[in-house]
This record gives sequence, C-alpha cells and structure tokens, in this order.
Amino acid sequence: MAGHSWALMPSVLIVEILSYLSLKDMLNASSVCKTWRSYLFQAKLWTRMTFFLRRNRRQKNKFLADVCGRFIRECAINFDPHDGDELRECFHLLHVLSENRNIQVLQLHPRSCHTEWTDFVTSDRFACKIESIIQSSRKFKHLSLGCSEELLAHCEKWMDILSRLHYNSLESLHLATVKEDSENYGIVDLDVNKFQAFTCLKHISIDYDHLNNRFLQIFSDSCSKPIETLNIHIHGVGPDHEKVTNASWRLFSSHNKNVEVTINLIHSYTGVSNLLDILKPSIPLTHFRQFFCSNINVAALGLMSSYYSQTLTSVHIVDGMEDGLPVMYEVTANEDPFVMMAWRCMKLTHFTFIGYHIAEEDVIAIARLRGKLLKQLHIPTTCISWTDFDGIEHMGNNGNEFDTMISDSVGYRWKPLRDHQLPDAVFDDWADAEQAYNEILLHDQRYKSALKVDNGTTQ
Repeated sequence: MAGHSWALMPSVLIVEILSYLSLKDMLNASSVCKTWRSYLFQAKLWTRMTFFLRRNRRQKNKFLADVCGRFIRECAINFDPHDGDELRECFHLLHVLSENRNIQVLQLHPRSCHTEWTDFVTSDRFACKIESIIQSSRKFKHLSLGCSEELLAHCEKWMDILSRLHYNSLESLHLATVKEDSENYGIVDLDVNKFQAFTCLKHISIDYDHLNNRFLQIFSDSCSKPIETLNIHIHGVGPDHEKVTNASWRLFSSHNKNVEVTINLIHSYTGVSNLLDILKPSIPLTHFRQFFCSNINVAALGLMSSYYSQTLTSVHIVDGMEDGLPVMYEVTANEDPFVMMAWRCMKLTHFTFIGYHIAEEDVIAIARLRGKLLKQLHIPTTCISWTDFDGIEHMGNNGNEFDTMISDSVGYRWKPLRDHQLPDAVFDDWADAEQAYNEILLHDQRYKSALKVDNGTTQ
C-alpha cells in the first residue's frame, strides 16, 4: 500500500492509472503532486495524437510536438494549407516525426485539398519529410495524403520505399485526390504492379485514373489478404482510359467478399456522363457520392437500383442551384429513380439530395419505402415542390403535416434542411465547394484502429 501519500505509489501503477484517462483528466491528475507530474509524458500515455494547428494553439502544439512527436505511434495533423504559418508548423511537426522510429500512422487532414506553398515550405521539401518518415519507421501501417493533388506527384518514390520496407505491415494507403481543375489535369505515373508487394493492405483510396484490370487482378489473387474498403475518386475520364471489365470486378468481389466500394465523383461532368460505362454489375458498391457535377445520369441511377440492390447503403448528391432555384432532371420512366432506389436497395440507410428538384410525394415515398431503416434523410426545403388544390406547383415545405408524415415513417423527428444549413456553393458559384465534401472524403481516409482511447488529442 502507498499509505497516505499519492507520491509513494509504484510508478507502474501511476502510469497504468493515467493510461485510462482522457487528455483533460490526465492533465488534471498530473497536478496531484510532483511525482505524478513527472510521469505525464511517458511514451505509453501518448501513443496517438491529433494536432489541430491554430494560431492560438501554436505554443502548446510546438511543445507537444517536440516532446511527444519523438515517440508517438499515430499522428493526425489538421491544418489550413492556405495559412503560411500553419503550413510551416506542419512542416516542423513532420520534421520531428521523421526522427521517430516508432511512428506507424501519418494522416494529413488539411482543411482544403489544395495548398498554397511558400518559399520555405515547397511541395518538394514537404514531400521529402514524408519520405523521411516512411524511411525511418520500423513498422509503417497507414499513409493518408489528405486528397492532395500536389503530393500525389511524389507517390512513385514513396511506393518504392513502402513496398521495400513495409510490405508486410502497411494496412492503409490513401492516394486519392481532389483535382483543382477536374477536366484538365496531368495524370501522375503510378505503377499499380507495386501494390502486389503488400501482404496486409486492407484499405485503399485511389483515383479512377489509376484503376485498371491489373489493379483488380492483384487484389483478386488467392494469396492476397482480403480488402475491406476501396475508395475511388472520379474526375475526368479520358478516351484512353482502360475499360475495366465486369469479369475483373467479379473476380475481385469474389475474393474480397466483405469489401465496401465507395465511388466519389468530384466536379466530374464527364464522369457522370460516362457512368454507364464505369458501373458494372459485379462492383460491390456500398456508397455513391456526387459533388458539383452539374448533371444527373438518370439511366445510371436505374442501373444502380438493379445492380446494387444488396450492397448500396448510402447515396449523397450535392450540386449548385441555378439562380437560387433547384435544378430539374428529366425522368423518362413512370417512377422517380430515387423512389425506385428506395424500393429496390434493401440496405439503403442514408440519402442526401441537395441542389435538385424533388416532389413532395417522392420524398414521402422514399421515407415510407425505407421506413425506420432510413437513418439519415437530408433534403432541403428549398428543393421540395408541392401542388395545391388548384394544381399550382410551389417550392418549399408544405407545413408541419408533411414533416409529421416523414417523421412517422422514419421513426424520428424529421425536418428538411434550411438554407443556412447548406454549403455556400449550393447558392453561389464562386463560393468554395470544398465545404461540402472535404470532411466526408477525409473521413474515408481515417485510420481504422482497434484502439479506442485517444489521450493525445490537442484541440
């Protein structure tokens, strides 16, 4: 027993107690006495850290980076790539991590997908620090580039190092990007054969530019570990892009029986136009998202209802309005394609539809067909039309009775989205559209760790 003095407790026991506490509680506990405070920065207590780089946190972040950055195993960095000071702070943190042989996870979480490089922090210098981190790590598991188009240009060298040093430890590799000009960009050289070296890879994000039959074949091999998630970003679709066959997808889904495939179309008018060629019956499509593509491919939506009736769980479509009014899309069949999707897709639980016109009766039909299985239904009141007794169509919510009908169907209190809840780019062509998708895309690239306690988050 330690008697009446907390300071006399065995050091092993003090560290064990602190390991169960949140960051706030751990800091409070360290004020018990000088002895407890001396154990605050034990490596066991700081395995994971998320740095939120802000001007008012600069001194604290630098202290934690210099002290804990040399032994933490998992690091996520949330920063503004348009702020030169935060970019420099991020660069310093990467420098510290490059000397940490214990680092296993690096997640870049920029608040924008595009970086304003400076004379001091160039894309080449930034990429060199990431290379040093990969080189020095004893057992690297996860790399997320934060959808950065500029950093992807360095991926060939990183792939060489990863396939040579971490072929048996790498679990997640997220190389998918968001293009600054989705219709006019250069395609980075990426030899997909290098994926063959990895024996533990489970989570992948990749641009459609690099998706081909060989890529799917590598992960269809009986010797490879099953993939759990595959995120595909579609931007432009060039005429020279190799046609990915249904046979390749069938072999892929046969080997990776529990894989979840996500398709993200981002500012991709040509991607939407080519959906009939991209979608194949054997794709185990789980999530379909479309951001600011200026078009809806109704025929492709019909195929999705048929092809993915047993796999599709979420549909998320956001687009800009025209002069403040929702865009109309042509329906050639008797039923709205989203109503058919709600009827056929038995696992559909999340539906977001912003920027396009939808009739009140179709919203009601979607809610009734999915019922209490529909966990999320996001439709703005601005986009919902209703017809009065004189046959005149109106835009906007038709009152509490409509809300009540939806609420009764889904089993929770439902309200349509208000204008202030929508991304600015829905109403303003000049607004930053990243507000609508950046967090969603980066959430796909988070490290899926079994650890639940995060003592190292710095807000």
